[in-house]
Amino acid sequence: MSTQMNKNTFSALWTRGVAIVAIALLPLLSSCLDDDDQYLDATPVAYVSFYHGSPQTSSLRIEVDNQSYPKTASHVFDYSTYYDYGRFFPGERNFSFKAGNAANSLLDTLVKFEADKAYSFFISEEEDGFLPLLVEDDLDSPAAGKAMIRLVHLSPDAPKVTLQIGEDEEELFENHGYREVTDFEEVEAGRLNLNLLAAVGGESLVSATNVTIREGRIYTLVVRGYKDSNSTTNSLSLQLVRNYPNY
Repeated sequence: MSTQMNKNTFSALWTRGVAIVAIALLPLLSSCLDDDDQYLDATPVAYVSFYHGSPQTSSLRIEVDNQSYPKTASHVFDYSTYYDYGRFFPGERNFSFKAGNAANSLLDTLVKFEADKAYSFFISEEEDGFLPLLVEDDLDSPAAGKAMIRLVHLSPDAPKVTLQIGEDEEELFENHGYREVTDFEEVEAGRLNLNLLAAVGGESLVSATNVTIREGRIYTLVVRGYKDSNSTTNSLSLQLVRNYPNY
């Protein structure tokens, strides 16, 4: 999935603030811009967020062009952690993912960013380790009384899924498999019930009730963990991440 962002919309969202459910970090890197609004319009930038969704992968460190991301070297990227959008210079960036405090790299990858576009890195897993999933984001503002939400399937052993939403159990997303990322869709703001079903057979896999969805905000709903797990930490669950804005 690849969708184009709206430059004016994203710039407006950025200046209104950074908001997430789990953690907020302001990255300061040579491969990023520092958080100085006077350069926001003058300097071409791309925007990049990160989510760690691999249950079997321990803490990671991210390096970009041989420098720690975020700049504070002590930060490790734990399972279910989210880093909100940082501003990166356009062009080719060399990403290195390392385990905890280890010096050796588990994965190196070269990524090219375009100016005025937004991207999300999702850390997923494969049989022998982990695999980053990079998508381009569409962050247009929702209509009055609405919010926007997308679904990211990061449960390695769960089947294709369908998401029902609201009292009428409307099927918002249908038949999405592992490592698939949907487009953002508008939903009514309010307190909603979310029910994740197996696309084939309709088995209820996991649900969340009375989830607060606020008007004007943009969310990512992550399907994470294992369907078959003896650990509550890594069991199948839903995590709602708030992308933008914060007001």
